[in-house]
Amino acid sequence: MQIAFLRSAYFLVLGVLFLAQTAQAQKIKSAPFKHIQEESGSLYFQPVPHKAFRISDTDFLILSQRSAQEYALERYGSDLKVKWSVTISLFNQETLESFSQNGQTALLITHRALAEQGSQALYGKLIDLATGKELQQKKLVEAPSRSRRLSVTLSDDGSKLATLHSVTRNQELRSIQATIYDGSLIKLKERTYDFATAGQQVAAQVQIDNHGNQFVSILTENSMRLSVRRYNNRDNDIKVMEVMLGGVFSGEKMYVVDTKFQLHQDSSLYAAVLVAEEKTGEYRSLKMVRFDYKANDMRFAEEFKFSPDFTQQLLKSTGAKRLEDIYLSKILISNEGQSLVITEKKYTEGGENSPFHAQELLLFAYNEYLQPTWNSIILKNQVASASEGFASISYSSRLFSNRLQLLTFEKIDGKTDLYHRSIHLLTGGSEPPKPIGLHLASGKQNAYIKDFTTWLDERTIITVARPAKGTSDLRLHRIILK
Repeated sequence: MQIAFLRSAYFLVLGVLFLAQTAQAQKIKSAPFKHIQEESGSLYFQPVPHKAFRISDTDFLILSQRSAQEYALERYGSDLKVKWSVTISLFNQETLESFSQNGQTALLITHRALAEQGSQALYGKLIDLATGKELQQKKLVEAPSRSRRLSVTLSDDGSKLATLHSVTRNQELRSIQATIYDGSLIKLKERTYDFATAGQQVAAQVQIDNHGNQFVSILTENSMRLSVRRYNNRDNDIKVMEVMLGGVFSGEKMYVVDTKFQLHQDSSLYAAVLVAEEKTGEYRSLKMVRFDYKANDMRFAEEFKFSPDFTQQLLKSTGAKRLEDIYLSKILISNEGQSLVITEKKYTEGGENSPFHAQELLLFAYNEYLQPTWNSIILKNQVASASEGFASISYSSRLFSNRLQLLTFEKIDGKTDLYHRSIHLLTGGSEPPKPIGLHLASGKQNAYIKDFTTWLDERTIITVARPAKGTSDLRLHRIILK
């Protein structure tokens, strides 16, 4: 287990292999917990990756699955006792699409296939956080079954959402029909994002901010040009910014292979992209752009090139044969505008029952002017069965002011536990990974369920795991760190 700083062409190692420190949890409170393994149909990309939310300094909300078509939505207090519980029943052709809360209500959005009518629909259900009472159930959008699957995007605070119906012609995206709602499921606006003039092979992503503004990111020209449009709910004004991120450099054609977007609530959108060479498929660089619609300006970070020296040093550190299977994982932004891009190596070996792997994290930090400040690597080697996918491995994180809290489920020096890292956003300084002290089961299915991990504050973590000794049932844990 190791953290190292990367300087464009070499590593500056921060010491020798980190040994696991003594358990750092000052207090752990536990209670029985019921949940079954979900059959999501997508083990590689989880449709609903977060099923626990903070409500207050003491209370939190959890959505757990009890059967193939039944969920339990529960509010817990500081003593881990259930304050209220409500059963969420789904139809046979209905699946959970999204789960969020806005401080007053919990929102569940489901996708329902209506085979007899030849259509599909998204439904919204509102639950009062104070009482657990169902306030409303509403059909949000309906489309033909032959259309692409309906989807939804929500704002960070859960106060706005947009349902999305993709319209295609000959399998190519031509437009997206969007309906904007507030957190009470009141319709605010209907609009169409038209891509008729964007050319062929259009890929689009939609984000919505807390004010209801929609940011439509479009990748065109064979994945080389990124265009971002901002729509508002007041009028038909559309603001557009675009930039070439691929192209021909030094005689080699480059294109974008992965993108990640993050809204900041100051009317700006951060975009990180990985660029690769068309001929070899090898990664070339990481690029970062801030689309600032308040200033009507774009700001570009210095391109981080994966030079041969850098790649060789990285491969030497990880033991890999080549740089591959790297995905953009997160963009975190502080209140002061500093940002952090995290990539992760994730892959499966191929085949129906092949295990899933989640390995090193690469961290790239920028100041409020998008100037690079530091970069580093977190080495880890997590493996899960094909039936679990990434439900337990990878990582959970939360940014508090200028401190990144990161939690991973690993086995280090023969000890299987949750390991905690704290990384300073401004300097990259960190302590060695420390075991929480849960002494979790090893080699058992669902020893840890990452979906339920959430922070009540910087030192209080809620999570669900299976202990190594005693009962084999899952336990809900409230962890207070030193």
